[in-house]
Amino acid sequence: MNTLLPRQLRGFVAAGGLATLFHWLVMAALIAAGLEPVLATASGSVSGAVLNYVLQRRLAFRNAGPHRVTVWRYIGSCFGAWFCNLVFFFLLNNLFALPVTLSQVVTTGLVAALNYLVYQRLVFHEQTL
Repeated sequence: MNTLLPRQLRGFVAAGGLATLFHWLVMAALIAAGLEPVLATASGSVSGAVLNYVLQRRLAFRNAGPHRVTVWRYIGSCFGAWFCNLVFFFLLNNLFALPVTLSQVVTTGLVAALNYLVYQRLVFHEQTL
């Protein structure tokens, strides 16, 4: 796998996967503790986004600019990704009448690909060594 995918893409996938797992674990723990599911997923999402930022800088975008710049770009990209998720899911589920699970899987793939491009070109825009 090391020769098939560049280090940056491997790091992006690993960071995103770990952050998603963390989101789901926080959400499940909060639901088990009695929190309403919508609030639990919102809290899990924020927790996952924070972990994702840290992991993306360590695993995928090691030469990124300073935190004072990248963190604000990252927060903006989170809002953009949330909006794209909403639009893509709505279109797939309502306009194209795909089932919920398939709509979310396709949406997640589309948003992940978009996030990689946004992170690479705008958020973490690595400095040349």
